[in-house]
Amino acid sequence: MSRARRLRWAVLVLATAVPWGSTSPAGAGPAVTPRVLVLSLPTLAWNDLYSGDTPALDGLLSESAVGAMSVRDVLAETDAADGYAAVSAGTRARGVPTSGQVLEPEEDYFGTAARTIFTRHTAFEADAGLLAFSLPALVKRNSDLDYDAHIGALGQALADAGVPRAAIANADGFLHDRAGALLPDAPYQRSAASSLMDERGWVPAGAVTRALLEAHPAAPYGVRYDATVVVAAFEKAWAAGGVVLVEGSDMARADRYLPVTAASHRADLRREALRATDALVARMLESVDPALDTVLLVAPYHRSGSIHLTVAGLRTPGQVPGFLRSASTRRTGLVTLVDIAPTILDLVGVERPSSMEGRRFERAGSGSDLGVERAAHLAGIDDAARYRDRMVAPVAVVFSVLQVGLWAGVALALTRGGDRARRMVGLGALVMLSYLPATYLAGIMSFHDIAPPAYWAFVGGLAAIAAVLAVVIGRRRVLDPLLLCLGLVFGLLAVDMLAGAPLQLNTVFGYSPTVGGRFAGMGNLAYGQFVAAAFLLCGLLTRRLSARSFGTATAFSVLVVAIVIDGMPFWGSDVGGVLALVPAIGVTAARLLGRRVRRRSVALWASASLAVVGLFAAIDLARPADRRTHLGRLVEAVADHGLGSLETVATRKLGANLGVITSSVWTAMVPVGLAAIVYLLWRAPGHVRTIRDTIRESLPGLVVVGFLGFALNDSGIAVPGLMLGVVNASLVYLTVHTVPAIELAS
Repeated sequence: MSRARRLRWAVLVLATAVPWGSTSPAGAGPAVTPRVLVLSLPTLAWNDLYSGDTPALDGLLSESAVGAMSVRDVLAETDAADGYAAVSAGTRARGVPTSGQVLEPEEDYFGTAARTIFTRHTAFEADAGLLAFSLPALVKRNSDLDYDAHIGALGQALADAGVPRAAIANADGFLHDRAGALLPDAPYQRSAASSLMDERGWVPAGAVTRALLEAHPAAPYGVRYDATVVVAAFEKAWAAGGVVLVEGSDMARADRYLPVTAASHRADLRREALRATDALVARMLESVDPALDTVLLVAPYHRSGSIHLTVAGLRTPGQVPGFLRSASTRRTGLVTLVDIAPTILDLVGVERPSSMEGRRFERAGSGSDLGVERAAHLAGIDDAARYRDRMVAPVAVVFSVLQVGLWAGVALALTRGGDRARRMVGLGALVMLSYLPATYLAGIMSFHDIAPPAYWAFVGGLAAIAAVLAVVIGRRRVLDPLLLCLGLVFGLLAVDMLAGAPLQLNTVFGYSPTVGGRFAGMGNLAYGQFVAAAFLLCGLLTRRLSARSFGTATAFSVLVVAIVIDGMPFWGSDVGGVLALVPAIGVTAARLLGRRVRRRSVALWASASLAVVGLFAAIDLARPADRRTHLGRLVEAVADHGLGSLETVATRKLGANLGVITSSVWTAMVPVGLAAIVYLLWRAPGHVRTIRDTIRESLPGLVVVGFLGFALNDSGIAVPGLMLGVVNASLVYLTVHTVPAIELAS
């Protein structure tokens, strides 16, 4: 065993001596779960349930631990091919146009038996089960992506453990040309079955042929499931035990058919597919023993053209109903697409392969709520997420435009305005700073259920009230109102992190589960505000506090608090942020102590950055495996697969970083900030010198953390963009309240 592995195991052994919470695992109950029914119901959302159309599903979920599932995959929109590829790999993956080509051995494949073609492609002979023709293409496509997806990992892990597996799915659809000739919508739409294939593309049992379908003139494409045939196929597979996946293919067919359906008829078409699926589920559940068998319900992709959270539910023997969570999200009520495969493996007692990014579902939260109440809560999270996603661009644009307006006010105040005009512009700058924390506090309210103007009234009104209070409270000293507003930006985010980041979820400058980049900790947009406020506070406090040593210690303590809160795995959990913060704090410390920055200093700070990240990683690894953040999981991946895992993450983040430069609204903040500096240098050089002297301790750190924050985070330009928003508003305030050679602290 290597030294690194010995160290890792030593840390894990130490961790077992520490009590870590009481959240129970998803598979709590009998030591062995003999059978697991995986119900895949594509596009199902929480708003679809408990309305009288789905009594079987409502009853099942009322007895289950439930959650809203983020199905964000490699792309923002997830279709059937991508969703089932991610289930197969247990990590983010992409499908291919032929993902649905899963056939039974004797099925006709354009004039030839499927098994003949399959053997020709793979050199594997199979006389039974299901054959996934798309495996080679899936492997090739995902080898070119930066996610290290191992297609077939789920099926292979089950096969290696000797667990039977079967899949039943057929979402084929057929159209006719003008002459009445049959035209397939796509040759085959059976990608659900590929989620259980092994590394050879084989599923040992199940049914996918068109014998599962019956003609029905009102159904999408004129066909639907023949419930009797599907139930018979299920009962045959269920008798063999193991994992049996059944897709509600009528729902997949209905979703694919909607573009050729009249808008007024789409809701009815979808409702009928859901009712038929519910009736099918009711019949299958008659063969499931709640005292012995497990039912896992998932919806692996959302409706076409509508990004939303989907339904996840887990009923295991002896389990008390409640909510689901996973280590991927660290939020009660939220799980992700990539968690499905690890959950299936956990339910049958099979170890999760190290290639899987996801983590198993766990039961968490109270079980006392009624099913309908839990459904309403999860539907509310989905509604809030979609509302947040719609509001991100308008709120960001308004913030950027008002920044330009502030500088226009500065120009007028310096050329034509008197003291009153400067005070009004200064108040506007404080309102802009308070605007940022007001957007987080808006997350407390359910604005997705209220008319849109209410959001703007709340944010604008709260920001104005905070700015006025800052002016009133800090009226005796010029710097105090600015310090109070910067303290509000920094303090609210710090308290939010300590409380588990409740204000980050579904707020415009936080993150949403539909986007799925982050579910807990410090988001990149919050990080930009947090560090900008921290470094400005550091510089201004040094100037504001009369006792130099006390002022320096107090100012520097702000930066220490910032790095602890941002980096701790159970608070900010921000690896890139820490790597940017440590050198920036080093530069600031040198400035505060009057030391020169040398090459040796740069090397020391780089080493310190890695050491601090290593410390946070050790803290993360000391926690139970299912509590670790992405930092701990990255260390695990490097230990298991070498530095290639680190290279994969770095490459993926770099690609995401470069990709957002031309598409992010925050790119516009860079020219705004530069234009403001050029204007001040031209119009008011005396003000520039005074402002520079006022925040001279902040400037080097701001430059370093802005550059490294851009380079090391996948949101890229958003970090310096938000930083410039905070810095610009602060510069506006200092400009209109600054007269050259006048002491600001007086």
